[in-house]
Amino acid sequence: MRNALVGFSAIMVTMLAVTGLSGCAWLGMTNIPVHDLKRTYATPEDKYFAYQGMQVRYRDEGAGPAVILLHGVCASLETWDGWVPYMKDQYRVIRLDIPGFGLTGPAPEKSLYTRDSAMQFLEEFLKGLNISSCAMVGNSLGGYLSWNYALDHPDKVSKIILIDPVGYNQKFPWLISFASNPVIRPFARRMMPRFFFDAATRQVYGDKSKLTPQVRRRYFELAMREGNKGAYVDVFSELKRRNQSPDLSKRIPDIKTPVLIMWGDKDEWIPYTEMAKWRKDLTTATYITYPGAGHIPMEEIPAISVKDALAFLR
Repeated sequence: MRNALVGFSAIMVTMLAVTGLSGCAWLGMTNIPVHDLKRTYATPEDKYFAYQGMQVRYRDEGAGPAVILLHGVCASLETWDGWVPYMKDQYRVIRLDIPGFGLTGPAPEKSLYTRDSAMQFLEEFLKGLNISSCAMVGNSLGGYLSWNYALDHPDKVSKIILIDPVGYNQKFPWLISFASNPVIRPFARRMMPRFFFDAATRQVYGDKSKLTPQVRRRYFELAMREGNKGAYVDVFSELKRRNQSPDLSKRIPDIKTPVLIMWGDKDEWIPYTEMAKWRKDLTTATYITYPGAGHIPMEEIPAISVKDALAFLR
């Protein structure tokens, strides 16, 4: 704890020293109104699902069997932009900003970020869209939600695609560990510096040359949505709590739904070595490795990864 305090004090001194030069925006102390963000990120395809006081942003495109796309931490439905054009001619593709992220913004109660509350939300969301059967695709946290929902509702999920998924107890990425530290949490609710997000976004790409200024800007600006910094802290804290549970991966061998697991072998957030645990516990799954890719293959190598996804869904 003492080391954390000393380290944080040094960071705070540095940040305060540059405040006069760079301003509150650079330090991530700004709060961007959602209506301002909509001018940049909303499209005519955006729809909103009312749930527990939230307006959950989603897009419902194409026609055919339903496929639900769930993003990971700090992301938004835009992470699937490279997949949807390939999929919507064959499938009804539904993607959303999970509560706590994107334009959806924070849940009214942090208890809504727990595993069981997330399952209840997905159940109500699918009911609201009149979906009784679907395939689920999830990256990172979205992968965790996908395989858990399939366990709870095996009759409603035809196939699962997990992309660098959360599944086992692991060492957390530094951004999540830092912001969920009890000493740091009160400050992180008000301040998440731009360089933190730039560094974290670089980490999730295996090939750093594919990371564009537009992508870096999107991750940062959506984090600055009113309420999202606090939501990130609450989600990170819940993930940390859940990660400490010995039962986190207990039910993975019970998954009966057909599963495809994709992994970038340069993943710095959930290391590629974690795939070995899945192979051991889920021998019936199909596994694909992407050499040189990082934590988000659907964003980094969309044409390659979506081709594999479509072959599995057929």
